[in-house]
Amino acid sequence: MDIGMGIKEYWERCTPMSFMREGWSYEQKREFRYSLQDYMGEAFRFGDWAGREVLEVGCGSGVDALEFARHGAIVTATDITDNAINLTRDLATEAGFPIKVVQASALGLPFRDASFDCVYSYGVLHHIPDVEKALNEIRRLLRHGGTVLAMLYNRNSLLYAYSIIYRHGVRERLLLDGICTEQELVARYSERVEGCPYTRAYTKEEAKELFSRWFDDVHIAVRYNVVDTDVDRKVRLGLDDRWELGWHLVVRATKKGHGT
Repeated sequence: MDIGMGIKEYWERCTPMSFMREGWSYEQKREFRYSLQDYMGEAFRFGDWAGREVLEVGCGSGVDALEFARHGAIVTATDITDNAINLTRDLATEAGFPIKVVQASALGLPFRDASFDCVYSYGVLHHIPDVEKALNEIRRLLRHGGTVLAMLYNRNSLLYAYSIIYRHGVRERLLLDGICTEQELVARYSERVEGCPYTRAYTKEEAKELFSRWFDDVHIAVRYNVVDTDVDRKVRLGLDDRWELGWHLVVRATKKGHGT
């Protein structure tokens, strides 16, 4: 199967924060989202974008798109999957926020150049093999002085080292016996549902170098100190963020130079 088709098929089945079986309301989803990843309000400052145009690339079930709208932003949410588009539209109707929802690939977004003040993409870019093309699209769509906000997985994290490499690669011998490469192991076990076709985790330095090709003033913070165990997912660790062992790289950068 073509990896692009495999990615779409996987995320059709595994839309983040959907809680379809549970039948959760918008407020239940919102409470869960921002209590689980409780750093997000501080890191992404949703309220900074009131009255400004925000594009989300990879909206999942729409909780974050609605958080921007809840704080007064003019929001356009995009996703490659049918399920995410339908879930986001339904959630926006339930919540009463008038956002625009468009089905589109991150590699070819159907908007005019310089249309947005902010482009937000949480946990999406590390699942795109041609991430450079996606970043080029994001840059194209940002106005001069606009901001990109993103989250990538941190390769130098305890979750990567313990939950993925040790638990599966070493203890289950998937790496030791050559059953999986490290890249295949990360893709298989990076998500709640096993078998994601593509995931790449970045070091802080790699992420900064990547974003610096298209953007200026690249700042990266390491957050979310958790591990997955044999029993529970996302077990919190009482670590200071200054150790930079968290699973999430929070990226903030600006469109200034590098041409138009």
